[in-house]
Amino acid sequence: MPPKNRDFNSINADFANLTSHQLRTPLSGMKWMLELLQKPNTGTLNKKQKDFIFKIYALNERMIALVNDLLEVSRIESGDTKLYLQPTDMVVIIRQLLMDKAQEIKQKNLNVSFTVEQEPFPVVRTEPIKIKQAIHNIIANAVSYTPDNGKVKIDLRFKDEDRTMLVCSVTDSGIGIPKDQAGDVFEKFFRGSNVSKVESVGTGLGLYIAKAFIEGSGGKIWFESQLGKGTTFFFTLPIVRTK
Repeated sequence: MPPKNRDFNSINADFANLTSHQLRTPLSGMKWMLELLQKPNTGTLNKKQKDFIFKIYALNERMIALVNDLLEVSRIESGDTKLYLQPTDMVVIIRQLLMDKAQEIKQKNLNVSFTVEQEPFPVVRTEPIKIKQAIHNIIANAVSYTPDNGKVKIDLRFKDEDRTMLVCSVTDSGIGIPKDQAGDVFEKFFRGSNVSKVESVGTGLGLYIAKAFIEGSGGKIWFESQLGKGTTFFFTLPIVRTK
């Protein structure tokens, strides 16, 4: 029996931590083995075999993302939202995320671009791992809900002339969000009524988590959307001041 002074949220968080750890270990091992199979020194694969491996790899990535999302939601719900802020290079994070998504982008033949107002771009103050997960969720949505041969554009620039905040936008040419559901986008398990079961590949937790991490870093997140034409998500983060 758990101690009586422990509330439900605390017990729930412990359970989520234990469960996610037990799931992440075999999933990470599977990912490592799939990556090994794709290396030249493990033998030659035909096109069909490569396609199978890609699909298994993509499913494995989705499972890892699901486990991570469930863990983060349990932490947020239990009040464990403190971020360990430090100087963070957003350009490096976004480029790494695009490399991680390269196979899916290629498979869908998407035109993906990333522009930066200036390089090197000033660092921001946030927790690198958390903000990487937040941006991953935003980019993953854009890639998932953009049809084959579509476009995804990521833009990073200063928000104002005083250069105290950055603003990043992620624009897709996807299905868009119905106006009557705009107020629910950042709620847990949100999924637009115009999303088919085939397109519905996410957990519905990604934007809820992204909002928590971005706001926890002193930023804001919002979006603009046209049904059937696409959506742009914007978020801001504070820039580290230099003397």
